[in-house]
Amino acid sequence: MSKESGCNKPLPQGVQAGKTALRTISSGDLKRTYRLHLPAKASTGKRMPVLLNFHGRTSSGADQEYYSGLVPLSDRETFILVSPDGTGSPPGWSAGATASNSVDDVRFVNDLLDTLERELCVDTARVYATGFSNGAFMSSRLACAMPERITAIAVVGGVHYAPEGCPARVPVMAIHGTSDSVVPMTGGTVRAWRYPGAQAAMAEWAATNGCSASFTTTELHPGVLLRDYDSCATPTRIVVIDRAGHVWPGSPGTNAADPAGSFSGAEMIWSFLAAAKRPS
Repeated sequence: MSKESGCNKPLPQGVQAGKTALRTISSGDLKRTYRLHLPAKASTGKRMPVLLNFHGRTSSGADQEYYSGLVPLSDRETFILVSPDGTGSPPGWSAGATASNSVDDVRFVNDLLDTLERELCVDTARVYATGFSNGAFMSSRLACAMPERITAIAVVGGVHYAPEGCPARVPVMAIHGTSDSVVPMTGGTVRAWRYPGAQAAMAEWAATNGCSASFTTTELHPGVLLRDYDSCATPTRIVVIDRAGHVWPGSPGTNAADPAGSFSGAEMIWSFLAAAKRPS
């Protein structure tokens, strides 16, 4: 964690409130890029939450920034939105269905957070992660690998729980479609990797987060069920979308008449994350 704060300092060159800038850092001898959207009402004197937004495999930070619909929320709710780029061909993250490689994406995120804290006025008690597919696996990995920095995660189409176990409680929300054939909700093969399934992952998270094995189900919209695990020490929930495939709810191209198009994934994700704050 960076000991140097960016509060009450001039913004970095090329960074403007209400705009998105493409930024570069070095991490593990690699040049890494990320898109930084500073909210329209950003202040160098007031600490702001950070939301890390991880793309799926074959995608990019720019794609995920657009696909997720989180930029308008960044401006409205005044949080810093960071959409990093993965590595490799096709681009992706060292998480989930990924063969071992030399890229240390956990180190990259630590280096990225150090940079953000040094250059901007960051609320280190409110650093969140979201992502889609391989980006959801990456967010899940970060919750296990660096719970001292990641306050909460909310992911779409790829929640995971590390087989070796996770050392600390982290608020977790997953969103998954029942007809997802890319990352099957009930488990299956994902790029030659055996995925235990979203339900199995959430059961593990529920145990880590001090929940009972039971959950309370609420219908949010027709075909959209919220399952809140009971008696949790830390919030743990999964949103199940009937008949939905591998899709971010409310993303461009979704049909408002279908369950996956009947609500905004971005709004639901931010509502969950914004309620989480690490005790000071």
